[in-house]
Amino acid sequence: MGFLDFFRSFGADRLNAQEEAAARAALDQATRTLDIDVAIAAHENWKVRLEAYLAGNSTEDLRPEIVSCDDRCDLGKWIHGDGHTHLGRYATFSDLKATHRMFHYVASNVVTLNQAGKHDEAKQVLNGEFGALSRKIRQRLTDLKGLS
Repeated sequence: MGFLDFFRSFGADRLNAQEEAAARAALDQATRTLDIDVAIAAHENWKVRLEAYLAGNSTEDLRPEIVSCDDRCDLGKWIHGDGHTHLGRYATFSDLKATHRMFHYVASNVVTLNQAGKHDEAKQVLNGEFGALSRKIRQRLTDLKGLS
C-alpha cells in the first residue's frame, strides 16, 4: 500500500499536493505517540494469551466485558486519541479502528464461549475470525510503519 492509498479520504480517487502535505503532517503527528512494533507485538500476544486461557494454563482473569473494550489497550488508547485526532478522516484509519473494535469483540466471544463450556467453538473462533482480524490489524500497522 502506498502513501497516497492510505490517506485517501472516503470516495477520493487522489490527493492534490496540499492534501498530500496535510496527510504527511498528520502521519508525523499521529505516529509520535505510537510505537508500532510494540502495538503489533501486543496484539499478536493476545492469541498466545487466549490459547493459554483455553488450555487452562492461564492465571489471567479474562472477563468478556473487559476484553471487549477496544479503548483500554495501548493501541486502542492511541486509536481513540492521537490517531483519531490526526488520522480519523482517512478511510484506512477508519478501517483500522473498526477492525480493532471487532478484534476485541471477537476476543471477548472466545472467552464467553469458553466460559459457557463451548471449548471447540472457542478454538474455532480463535483460529478463524480472530486470526483474520489479527492479521488485518498487523497489516494496517505495518502499512503505517512503512509510511512513517
